[in-house]
Amino acid sequence: MTILSLLNRIFNADQTPNNTVSWSGTNGLKGIQDDIAEELRARGCIVVPTTTDLNNQGKNNSQNAIVQGVGLYTWFPPPLTPISFYIVKANDGGYWVFQQPNVRFLPDLGASVPTTNASGIVLYNSGNVLKYITSTGAIKTVTVTP
Repeated sequence: MTILSLLNRIFNADQTPNNTVSWSGTNGLKGIQDDIAEELRARGCIVVPTTTDLNNQGKNNSQNAIVQGVGLYTWFPPPLTPISFYIVKANDGGYWVFQQPNVRFLPDLGASVPTTNASGIVLYNSGNVLKYITSTGAIKTVTVTP
């Protein structure tokens, strides 16, 4: 749902005979409030200090969570199996899954260099030089400065 569609629902809310917004109905206040809350959960993100604190959260707050110093987690429904800090059980029966950075590493490609990359960063070895290709296709060399 978009913000514009939420605004349209509000502007077109069902009216009672007294010119107040009806609580029920196809476009009543209850449905509008539910859509706004769901949109906030879908777009928002909670921040917690540890994965233990993440274990006490569920999808009711947000579908995304940041664990400080660890990274981004996204809520998924069961069945999943908790694995270390990668998959954490949520308090509502779902699971928080760690979203790893979108980086791929390719072995020594020699003269065969990738020409495109749809998303993220692709690292590769070319003649013992570490390089990467950006999503725009630019090839960069990784340099380390002491």
